Amino acid sequence: MLGTAFPGIGLMTPDRQSKLEGLHDEIKSCTACRLHENRTHAVPGEGGTHAPIMMVGEAPGKEEDLSGRPFCGPAGDFFDLLLADAGIPRDDLYVTSAVKCRPPGNRNPRMDELETCRELWLWQQIELVDPDLIVLLGKVPALQILGERGRLRDLHGNLRTLNGRHYLPTYHPAAAMRFPEPEEGLREDFQQLADFL
Repeated sequence: MLGTAFPGIGLMTPDRQSKLEGLHDEIKSCTACRLHENRTHAVPGEGGTHAPIMMVGEAPGKEEDLSGRPFCGPAGDFFDLLLADAGIPRDDLYVTSAVKCRPPGNRNPRMDELETCRELWLWQQIELVDPDLIVLLGKVPALQILGERGRLRDLHGNLRTLNGRHYLPTYHPAAAMRFPEPEEGLREDFQQLADFL
């Protein structure tokens, strides 16, 4: 479980902000894995460049693919509602996903796609934003970053540390929209985030 806030929250320098924007531009033109073949837009991520918390979702959905923005469809509306209920301003977050292009048919990203996006993009985003806490929304980012294959009911809300960074696995908002247990768990975890902030 989360304890007190981690030290080191600071503003991003203009140089780091410029590098992050450049990274977003590179992601938009990426052709490194098969996911680019059917996309409308790549979805690099968005949010406060000084964000103490980074949220990593699974993959862009239909609305995200059309707009190029993360969490803007029905699951995004629910995500915003949960944030508001917990008193967490979205501007305090940096929001991205495990892969940056929508998988065909909304299938789960394949392991090689996850590895490609992690190595090319996600590690750089984490380095540039330098959040104090990274929230893994769903099984896909928990597998991609932590190598976790367990059930989210067992993983959620339990802080993990890897290579000096702190991770909090939890449910994906799309699952929480449909089922009571994930919704309750996600609400609990978002309340922890509110306390952290």
